Amino acid sequence: MAIPLKVTGAGNNSTARNCYKVTFTEALSSAPIYKAWDNSKTFPDKDAASSTTKEIFTGTAGNSNKPMLSLVDTSSSAPTSAWKPASATAGSANPNRLKGSTSYVTATKTPAANEYITFNTCLEVPSDATVPSTSSMNALLEITYTHAGDAPTVTWYANEGTEGSPTWTELTPGTHGIRYCNSSADVGNNATWKLSLPASGTVDDGAQLVTT
Repeated sequence: MAIPLKVTGAGNNSTARNCYKVTFTEALSSAPIYKAWDNSKTFPDKDAASSTTKEIFTGTAGNSNKPMLSLVDTSSSAPTSAWKPASATAGSANPNRLKGSTSYVTATKTPAANEYITFNTCLEVPSDATVPSTSSMNALLEITYTHAGDAPTVTWYANEGTEGSPTWTELTPGTHGIRYCNSSADVGNNATWKLSLPASGTVDDGAQLVTT
């Protein structure tokens, strides 16, 4: 299938396991770790993963200054609906709100050769978030891993099929990225690739699109 695509089951109000997948051609020696970092460059260019000073990580008064990006590893089991944690947990937790090495998620399995991990994400944005966001919401999703033998080839995928019968479409890091949008986002109309802020409180993304 082709990109852009809408990711099946992605978001907070979902028990889907098969949203995103990362495969490894060689065995790992420990469970991979998901972290997120600032990106100050214009997509698809990217920074080195080193800082978490952008609004997506510092939050605003409207969400009690919490990181906005959450992730749940689904490699071993499906999440509960409304899995997004209320607050970040220092260190590793599953699920967790992501902020560099301050709060992150460790995968629930250690892949052998040609095995994979799966995950889902959510973006919570408060009513007082910066508009237009410019680059305040630009973030890098990083997976770190260790191996005792040969270095694996790592491949990312998103599901545009169904939960029960996934259609895994390969993503190219540095070329493709995730856009967090309203549920009405239309893959064929890039004018709809946006997330509308609420009058008060916070809003979770209603759809996730993979685009160039």
